Formats: sequence, C-alpha cells, structure tokens
Amino acid sequence: MKVIDDFIRQYNKEFDFYQKLSQIVASKIEDQLFNLGIKAIVTHRAKRPDRLKDKLIKRNEDKKYQTIGEIYDDIVDLAGIRVSLYFPSEREIIDEVINELFKVIKTKTFPNEAYTPKYEKRFSGYWATHYRVKLKEETSTKRYFDTLAEIQVASVLMHAWSEVEHDLVYKPFSGNLSKEELAILDEINGLVLSGEIALERLQSAMAERTKKQNEIKDKYELTNFLLSNINKDYLNKVKLGDTYLLNNYLNTIKKLDVNEFYNYIKKVNVDLPESVTDQLLNMLLVEFYDNDKINLKSYFKNLHISEKKASGFESFVRCWVILEKAVREILKDEQIRPNKYLIPDFKILKEKQILTLKEADELRQLRQIRNYLLHGIETPAEEYLKDSYQRLKSLTTKVVDKMPTNTIKEKLKKELDDL
Repeated sequence: MKVIDDFIRQYNKEFDFYQKLSQIVASKIEDQLFNLGIKAIVTHRAKRPDRLKDKLIKRNEDKKYQTIGEIYDDIVDLAGIRVSLYFPSEREIIDEVINELFKVIKTKTFPNEAYTPKYEKRFSGYWATHYRVKLKEETSTKRYFDTLAEIQVASVLMHAWSEVEHDLVYKPFSGNLSKEELAILDEINGLVLSGEIALERLQSAMAERTKKQNEIKDKYELTNFLLSNINKDYLNKVKLGDTYLLNNYLNTIKKLDVNEFYNYIKKVNVDLPESVTDQLLNMLLVEFYDNDKINLKSYFKNLHISEKKASGFESFVRCWVILEKAVREILKDEQIRPNKYLIPDFKILKEKQILTLKEADELRQLRQIRNYLLHGIETPAEEYLKDSYQRLKSLTTKVVDKMPTNTIKEKLKKELDDL
C-alpha cells in the first residue's frame, strides 16, 4: 500500500499537468472536427485522485506493484479524452484524424475476442475504439511530448451506456448487482445497438433529403452528403479533407446545385495524394475561374482574412490558375491529354527547357504557398506574399510566352495584365 500512497501523493502534484494535457488533445480534436463538419461531443479530464486510488487498490491484488514507475506504466488514461459521435459510421474518419494529429502508440478496438465480460450477456456490449497517443512535436506543448493520453471514440449512445455499466458493474459503490439488474443492463445495451443502427439510417435519410432539396446549407450537411455519396472503399485510400473550406467556396459561388456538385464528386481520383475536398475545391476553381459566379476575395474574407490580405491572396491564386491553364495547353501540344480539373505535372516545363531546374524548384515552393492560402493554414507577411506573387507572375509569363497557340497565348497574357 505504501507504493500506492506514494504514487497518489505524487499524482496530486501532477494533476494539473494531466488536466492540461487532456485539454490540449481535446482542443486539437475539436478544431479538426469543426473543419471536417463532424458532429460530436468532445470531453476531457484528468483522473480524480480518490477514484484512482480505489482502482489501484483493486488492481494491486493482481499486479503487486513494486514501484511508482510500474503504476505509471499500468495506468494509461491519467489524461483521458472522449469523442462521442452523433453518427457511429464516422469512426473511420475520426481514426484518420487521430492518426494525423498525434503519434498513435496503440489502438484497441472493442469488442475483441480477448475480452471476457464480468457477466453473461446476450448482446455484444461495448463498441468503441481506444487510442493511446502522444503529442507531435510543437514548441507550445514541448513539456507534454512524452506523456500518454487515452482517446475513447464511440457513439453518444454507447458512451452513455458504458458509463452506466462501468460505474454499476466494475465500480460497484452500492454493492454487486443482482441477476435481474444485470439482465436490464444487457437489455439497454441491445437498445443502444438498435439506436446506433437507427442513427446510421438517419444519416442516410439526411443525405437523401439534401439531394432532394437541391441545396447544401452548411458544412455538416456537406460532410454527410460527401460520406453518403463517395464509395466507401475510396475513403480507405484518400482522406476526406476539410469540408469547412469547401463549404466556404460553395457559399461563395452560391449557384451550384446539388446535382451539379454530385457530378464533380464522381470525378474524385483515389490515386492522387490530394484529399477529396482538395480535389473538389481545385475542380471548382478551374471550372468557375472565367465565370462571374466566382469571387475569390469573398472566399478569403469568409476565412476571416482582412480585405487587404484577401486581395493579395486572390491575385496569387488567380495567377496560379493561369499558370495551370498554360501548362495544360503545353501538355496538349505534346499529345498528352491532362485532366482539366487536376493540377498538371510541371516536370514538362523543365524537360522542354521552358524553366530552369532552379525555377522548377521555385514553382514547387510557390505551390505550397498556394495550398496554404487556399486552406487558410498560414497568412504570410505582406512583403513576403508580394514578393512571392511577383515571382509567380514572372514564371507564369515565361511559361505563357512559350505556348504553341497564339490565340490562347494572347488570351492568357491579357488575363495576366488584368490581375
């Protein structure tokens, strides 16, 4: 018992540390779920010292702790985070998010064959995925790098049932439950599993309603529509991406109806590294570049970027679109038929000696700036953006000058002059 008392004394001093770690992890997940348009309740906590001591006393009957270090190795959820999903089918998307945001040390999926329940059940019990994770390296969170946190992902219904079962069966503060009480818990589990099936049907029904109403009203409807209309096998190969950004663009052009949008979804290419939403955003940029529906400045302002910066961002992205159009024309001359909506391969510019090796490398760096601007990831300093734009315009002019078709060359030169 001394080793447990010593651990609890130490843990009391570290409680705020674990509380802060759980808050950091939860905040990262919440931010990403907001961008993805996933509805969920994210909660966090550090284990309460009084509850933890009771747990350690029970575990010590089998573990026979000898050192404080053994207890730290055994208790992996001192910092705990719960993600309670409205729709159980979105667990796969959350898996993608967690693996992207954190260093995943271990994943456990329930139910599993190794698990033996404490009482005989008719239904399958707890359905969830648990992740033991560490933070990736960031200056602001350096002191938390080497500490584990546990993330539990399940439906809202399943989390509620598991909380009741865990407290009544595995932490019986009011005595052991009777056979009748255990049977009622099992019955409730059956209702929860039925409820999850109903939630999945509700999700499909919402997607059908969106299709019929011919309008996507917010990023949550957009996410649901994408998940319902993209081949499930595709999402094992390509990431969904941020629906927040795509929804912002759809709101900017305003006139794209659901049936038109569905035609773009069918063009998503799973063999490309870009996410589903990145590909769709690029398709729409290309499609509406010459159309009065587009207003890139409004798109950037809706990302809470100042009007002055929005103008700079707009000029940079418009210049990039002209560059892509020029490269596609050059590829056509080489009897290569590039997909209209995909970012073309710029290697042809070096191979045809239109750009030097150094200039081709510059273009790769400028492409990263283009991606950052569109995604609102980074807002470069004004002078840096101005210099980058001028360099992009210079390279684009050089590419346009080498175009084989004079009529298209003059058209693109005029577009460059109008920027």
